Amino acid sequence: MRLIILFSLILLTCCDKKIVSKNDQLEPIDFQEIHEPLENPMKGFCPWIGNSNPMFEAKLQVATFPWSDIETSEGVYNWNNLERNWGNILLTGKRVGFRISAAIPGNEDQINIPQYLVDEGVELRGYSIDNHEGLAPDWDNPKFLEAHKKLISTIGERYDSDPRVAWVDIGSYGFWGEWHVWLNDSLEATDETKLEILDHYFEAFPTKPLVIAFDDDLATAAVAAAGHGVRNDCLGTEDQNDWYETSMNRIDPNLSNRLWKNAIVTGEFCGSNYGATQGTTERFELNYNFIKKHHWSWIGSAGGAITPVDDNHRENLEKLHKTLGYRFVIRGFTYNNEMNIGSIMDFSLEVENKGVAPFYLKWPIHIYLLSENSEIKYSEEQNIDITGWLPGVNTAFGKVDIPNNINPGIYEIRIGIIDPLTKSPGIQFANTENDGENRYLLGRVKIN
Repeated sequence: MRLIILFSLILLTCCDKKIVSKNDQLEPIDFQEIHEPLENPMKGFCPWIGNSNPMFEAKLQVATFPWSDIETSEGVYNWNNLERNWGNILLTGKRVGFRISAAIPGNEDQINIPQYLVDEGVELRGYSIDNHEGLAPDWDNPKFLEAHKKLISTIGERYDSDPRVAWVDIGSYGFWGEWHVWLNDSLEATDETKLEILDHYFEAFPTKPLVIAFDDDLATAAVAAAGHGVRNDCLGTEDQNDWYETSMNRIDPNLSNRLWKNAIVTGEFCGSNYGATQGTTERFELNYNFIKKHHWSWIGSAGGAITPVDDNHRENLEKLHKTLGYRFVIRGFTYNNEMNIGSIMDFSLEVENKGVAPFYLKWPIHIYLLSENSEIKYSEEQNIDITGWLPGVNTAFGKVDIPNNINPGIYEIRIGIIDPLTKSPGIQFANTENDGENRYLLGRVKIN
């Protein structure tokens, strides 16, 4: 009797187990979307350099630097001043953006260009704005322009290819480097000078994304024509948002509709922390719709570190974070699930971008073949340009050359987008099946 009972228990146990056959492993993947915010590069919230966001692990940080802090004497550059508080970006992934300014309002004796330029005769002219004062240089002075070209060229030599730097603000001209001399029209530079300053940036940064504050129509139009982006430094109220739209439409009624497809659109709130809080609570829908309409990638510095005041505010910020920039969801992967050693596996990949903007850097995609014990046996870079993944569903095509030295068996197929800073996958898809290294399961293939 005991033998019969024992045999029955063994039989029940065996029959209760789900037996997974080799063929079952080759079934198509049911791609599952996840819905929480993802801490991805080049999007979201962007606090001041050295600061943090109370809700999100921000992957951007920004600051404005006086010219005089960078070039401490003629031809002598203090990079420690520029890179102070950046942190170990290789570990944190918190890339920087920066702006150089020659006029940062402070007090009546505030000089933000190197002293040697003053000694060589660059005129300083007093100004007052928002209860702050300072001394602005004569932007049209040939010595100023010559020295400025050397400055920006030197900065470009150091940082244009530096993967720690996400973008560079075109600054230098106007208060805070924002390309306006508000309430001080007598300080305005000539159009020729403005275009020359822009050329200094274009020449110094042939590969780095650039953005400019939208306050000067001539400059904004020139920057957009050169394929670069725009910063809106006064988000928040209906009047402030209309001001931006009126300015852009004055340049070209179609500018806003096309700019974001190839160049970064970003900005910050008017009114610093107070304006950012008001703009994401009582005026949330106004600003959320504005950001979607104009395809912003990130918010900051004012608004880059908003502390939620209640649960509803927290939900608003999470919704905003998921919408800003890109958000990639794998929707489909079509391929032949049985291949011979030495053959070519063609595939198509469907990715939905549920954000409002593309990813603007040409980071490469790798396809991996992993053994049953999760070891990478082969990887191959794909000829796929992710900067073309606009909002909506995008289809990409690629191929994997099955190597001649791989062992027969069943392999996982995984995808990763490579961060050039770490040389490893650096973008999270809004999907399950992340192996912990930002490689995502696409399917399995039997190799004979």
